[in-house]
Amino acid sequence: MSRRPRRGSRRYTVVDDVTREAAIEAVLGRMQAGDSFTAATRAAAAQLDVAETTVRGWVTRSGRRPRRTARDVAALEAELALARELNRALARGHGVVVEGLSLR
Repeated sequence: MSRRPRRGSRRYTVVDDVTREAAIEAVLGRMQAGDSFTAATRAAAAQLDVAETTVRGWVTRSGRRPRRTARDVAALEAELALARELNRALARGHGVVVEGLSLR
């Protein structure tokens, strides 16, 4: 799905600093509300009619993109493992056979 009007030519959109900053803020706001980085940048890019990679670059270069630390990831994985085990116990307690449940 290309935004190019015809093969061999590109269309560039000039975005001023104020608009660029507003796009960065919009992406960060959507991420804080629960959207993924990809979904947030896709929405901003569509509004400005620029490439998603352009918006991703703006946010990344701004230095304000939230990142999960290794500790955060480990905590989330531990929560997920606990939830899986509780689901298995619940299923066993009710005599339900759970197929396709990952043993990871």
